[in-house]
Order: sequence, then C-alpha cells, then structure tokens
Amino acid sequence: MVDVARAAGVSQKTVSRVVNDERYVTDEVRERVQRAIEMLGFRPNGAARALVTRRSQRIGVVTMGGTTLHGPVSVLAGVEDEARRAGYALSIVSTTPGGGREIQAAVDSLVSQGVEAIIVSEPQDFGARRLDVPDGIEVLTFSSQAVTSSTREFLAYTDESAGAFEATRHLLTRAPRVDHIAGPPDWLASRSRLRGWRSALTEAGAEIPEPVPGDWSPRSGLEAMRILLGRGARAVFAANDQMAIGAMHAVHEAGLTVGADVAIVGFDDLDVAEYLTPPLSSVQRDFRAVSRVGMRELLARLDGADPATPPGAVDSRLVVRASSAPA
Repeated sequence: MVDVARAAGVSQKTVSRVVNDERYVTDEVRERVQRAIEMLGFRPNGAARALVTRRSQRIGVVTMGGTTLHGPVSVLAGVEDEARRAGYALSIVSTTPGGGREIQAAVDSLVSQGVEAIIVSEPQDFGARRLDVPDGIEVLTFSSQAVTSSTREFLAYTDESAGAFEATRHLLTRAPRVDHIAGPPDWLASRSRLRGWRSALTEAGAEIPEPVPGDWSPRSGLEAMRILLGRGARAVFAANDQMAIGAMHAVHEAGLTVGADVAIVGFDDLDVAEYLTPPLSSVQRDFRAVSRVGMRELLARLDGADPATPPGAVDSRLVVRASSAPA
C-alpha cells in the first residue's frame, strides 16, 4: 500500500479508503489510485487484514455434498451472491448423509478456520442432538427448526407446509381423495409437505390414504404413480416436481390423460414445469428470496446491528396449470 500511495501521489490512508470502498475520496483521486493498483498488481492481503481488524471476512457453510437437487443448489447459489456483494469469502464443507456426528465435524473444521459465522444448509434430519457452536459466532439455518445449541441461531425458510396445504385443498376440488407421493422420510422438507397434505385432508374431513414414498427422482415418481393408479388415484400431490414428472409419465403410460383423468400437482415450480405437456401445476417457492432474507440479516449482525425479528418463513404460492386445472 505504501508503494501504491507513492505511485499515486496520495497518502497510505487514502489508498486504504479506496481499497475498502470508503467515502471521503474524490472520483479523480479514486481513479488515480485504481490506476496505480493495476499498474503495480497490488492485491489486498486478507490474512494481514484479519490480524489488524480481528475479522476474517469469511463465512462457513455446511451443506450436503454431491446433490443436484434444485433446493439445496439454489440456496447455495443465493448465499454466494449475497456474500460476494458484501465482500465476504465462503468456506464450504460438503457432507454426506452421515448424521449429526459428521455435520458436527464440519462445524468444528469451520470454527478452526476462524469464520465469523456459520450457515447450516442441511436438508436432512440428523436426530435430536444439537450442533455445538462457540459463543460469538452467528448461525443462519435454512430450515424450519433450530439445529444448534447457539443462542445466536436464526432461521430462514419457505413455509412448505402451507404450500402443501394449498395444493391439496386445490386438488380436493377435482376428486374426493388426494393421494400423495412423499419425499424421503428423513428429509425435513418431506415431513413439512406431508404435514400440510394431511392437514388439508383432515380439515376437509376427507380420507387420508397411505402415502407412497419416493426419493425425489422422476423414476421414483413413476413407480409410486403406478402403485397409486392401481388404487384408483385421480388426484395426486407429489412432494417435488421431479417426482411429479415421473408420475405424469406413468399416467400417459396407462393410457390416461393428465389433467382430464388424473390431476397432478408438484412442488418447487421448476423452470421446466410450464413447458411440459400438459404444463404442470406446482407450489412455487423462491429460493433466492430465502437466501436473500437470511443473508441480509446475517450480514447486518456481522456489521454490528442488533438482531432483528428473525426472518422466519418466506411465503410459497400455488401456480395452477393444465395438469390440475378444472375441466
């Protein structure tokens, strides 16, 4: 920074202000410093800055590895966008479905790296044991339930139970019984959507049939729908769009028509949903909005703001298309 200041003909403090994007620097001086930075190839030293400020500008993320599922991938992309804009780096630890012990090891690894905050984006339920997080570290969890022992933990999530309730109530206008293709039982999202489906049927005084579980894939939706068609299903709520797509294929395979003979609603409202034949009704949830709401609260806390009202749930909404629209 001394070299940059000398080349630009300014003080070292002015260079610091430009590097940290602070005020009180004229446009002409800022441009001159930037030219000197480019000419000398200067790069701020994050480790040195951390020693001075006692802040690492680094956030740790614990997330499920090896998944291409829309939800976890979209949440992580939103987190990366918000962190980058705020000048924070991410340390990401990916886990395999190994329960709380492996996730605790991931948290411990991030703490040892000196992260200022930890984000837990683990969609699976790993038991009643809470993760141990040291005092003073902010924790953001993308889930509807707390997973750590920290008093600094707050939640950001989509109200999936309400979305499933709305989808089921809509399908009850098409048939007196609504069957359900559920997600894996150890996923929190599966349980929330199952709960919403069951609540809608209970409120309506309708039969509550045994759900058929899937694994989020189109293949599992296909196989589950074959079972449900054998039961005479005429309205089906699938716990995600991928399984709903498989279910639609099973209906075509049986010589029936989706929408006319069997009404189907999915969940997530993937980009492809409106381009299927027929277009798929689905519960839309804005993963980027969830990431944005949670990250803005986290970043505000890291900048010293008092905790606001916990972000909590972002609303979902049902988008009705031809796969379940009334004839």
